[in-house]
Amino acid sequence: MGGMMLQTLIKARLIENRAVGPLIYRADLDAPEIAAQARPGQFVMVRVDGRTGPSLDPLLRRPLSIHDVPDRKAGLVRLLYRKVGRGTALLAQARPGEAWDLFGPLGQGFPAVEGPKLLLGGGLGLAPLLFLARETAGQADGRLRLGARNAAELVCLDDFKETGLELSIFTEDGSAGEKGLVTKGLAEELKSRPATIFACGPEAMLKAVAGLAADQGLACYLSLERRMACGLGACLGCAVEDSAGGYARVCQEGPVFEASGVRLVE
Repeated sequence: MGGMMLQTLIKARLIENRAVGPLIYRADLDAPEIAAQARPGQFVMVRVDGRTGPSLDPLLRRPLSIHDVPDRKAGLVRLLYRKVGRGTALLAQARPGEAWDLFGPLGQGFPAVEGPKLLLGGGLGLAPLLFLARETAGQADGRLRLGARNAAELVCLDDFKETGLELSIFTEDGSAGEKGLVTKGLAEELKSRPATIFACGPEAMLKAVAGLAADQGLACYLSLERRMACGLGACLGCAVEDSAGGYARVCQEGPVFEASGVRLVE
């Protein structure tokens, strides 16, 4: 999935930080060193200084997928995150002009492959897919399936539409797009329009998608989410069982894995 890349620890200036959905925020940062190297599917480890100066509370950085790099030359890196605890609450409180401590880009991203591609995101699993969609735009038969519990949680749709990829929307309550899970009708679609699958979302969804891909003999790549302490593979806190009975580190061997290489549980 690519050669060795340098990781950079920088103070990135926050350009914009706004709510785009229920407890969901999007942050734009001036981070040219990371923008120049980042690939779709990679992530950064993030910490924001305390409002009154540098702080080690919380001690650990938070892993966030690189949502988009809309302009490498401009050095803009875009992150999408949900406010769920103290660390992400501090991120949500940050104002333009403040500095975020970024370490990255980290991990293995989505591989470059030829032919038709299907990008599939469930919930906030759509976060790493915009960057990939932008890189896929203009290629033959690129399409998107995005799903969430309701319309309010389907964030940044305009950005996905701008890529020009064929877009299908699903919500569990039917408030936007088709009612049902994002995997609804997927088996039939893949039979008529086979494609390499790139997916990110809840583990139950990923397991279902991996099963469909295996049944139809299609290549499938999954972006996994795990709690991380270091992002460098030292703490082993993000390990996932691999298909050989051993373990792989999501922060190093992942977060993107070939579906047949990992064992998922619902």
